[in-house]
Amino acid sequence: MILVWTKFFLLLILVYIFGSRVTKSADIIAEKKGWGRAFMGVVFISMVTSFPELFTGISAASIVKSPEISLGQIVGSCIFNITIIALIQIIFKKNSLFRQNSKSDLLPLLFSFFMIMLFSSTLLISFRVRILNVGISSILIFVIYVIFLRHIFKNRRSDKAGTNYRKESLKRAVISFSVSAAIIIAVGFYLPIVGKELAIKMGWTDSFVGVIFLAFVTSFPELIVSITAARIGAFEMLLGNIAGSNLFNIGIIFLIDIFYFEGDIIADVTDINIFYIGVIAAGMNMILYLTLLRGKVIRTFFKIPLNAVLILLLYILSLGIIF
Repeated sequence: MILVWTKFFLLLILVYIFGSRVTKSADIIAEKKGWGRAFMGVVFISMVTSFPELFTGISAASIVKSPEISLGQIVGSCIFNITIIALIQIIFKKNSLFRQNSKSDLLPLLFSFFMIMLFSSTLLISFRVRILNVGISSILIFVIYVIFLRHIFKNRRSDKAGTNYRKESLKRAVISFSVSAAIIIAVGFYLPIVGKELAIKMGWTDSFVGVIFLAFVTSFPELIVSITAARIGAFEMLLGNIAGSNLFNIGIIFLIDIFYFEGDIIADVTDINIFYIGVIAAGMNMILYLTLLRGKVIRTFFKIPLNAVLILLLYILSLGIIF
């Protein structure tokens, strides 16, 4: 038991170290290339930090043969990702996240809402039609995901070259980003395996393992990257990473379904709680979107943002549903 916990925490430490490095490197690249922090967050960082969800989903689908664990950790990660922003709002107490948010920066957040709602809807409407062993619902989700990505790319906002990293080398930043990303992906591949081993030894249920524990484990890279982005003031990258991660999480259901040989992975989900969690995730997503679109935050007692309170309450509600 002690050995498993030791491995688990060592992996989390590695994610912390290289998650911080990949964020700093991405910020340098964004400035040097003028690509914009939001675009770097949506496209590059979100994919790096979301690989654990992909590996965990494939493992749960092909080895454990559990659609509930596989897709439960997907929607659980979406919920946890949005909760990360609420926690950062409370901890850092900065308004930078709510200023000068262009429509192109908010597009990924709006698209992730539609993707989560689309996935939740397919849980209720079961077609049970497969093409080359992949469910038609998974194919539809992936096609719309690609369309959204293409739209984000076409409407990306480029930034003018800044002066924060004048002394930094672009080549060194690219190498640092690549190496750090590779390590995060490698750790992300192994982290869910250790997490699953730990869950078995602790005797936790499938619902808890999928929606709560593995969702936290696979979202840990997003947590570290988001905290680092907040520290350096890269709020556009923070938002892009979270929105892009949620988009990626839903989009990869198609890839997970390829490795599920028992049938249609979405149609085979029997736990209605997955649907409820998906709706809650979409609701949290929309609360954040509307707050950012408004450009102002309403503060409650102790100057805590109202949207952060609502998001945390919905997160607690999701925990209540699972338990």
